[in-house]
Amino acid sequence: MSSEFNVIPPTTKVYCKERGEGWTLTGITSEKENTSVMFNGIRYTIPAIEILQELLPNFEKWQRGELTD
Repeated sequence: MSSEFNVIPPTTKVYCKERGEGWTLTGITSEKENTSVMFNGIRYTIPAIEILQELLPNFEKWQRGELTD
């Protein structure tokens, strides 16, 4: 990733193949932190890098119908 980082706000939607649709409970200000994410009423703490590299792109693909369960 570039040295310039855009802050990801709380309630940003994400998608996990195993857990389904979720959203961030906390904002992401650095790729080196952990972030709280809610899936099906359960709170998970996930490394921000995983959210940035996998869960955010998955949500966009899922919304376009390019990602199936």
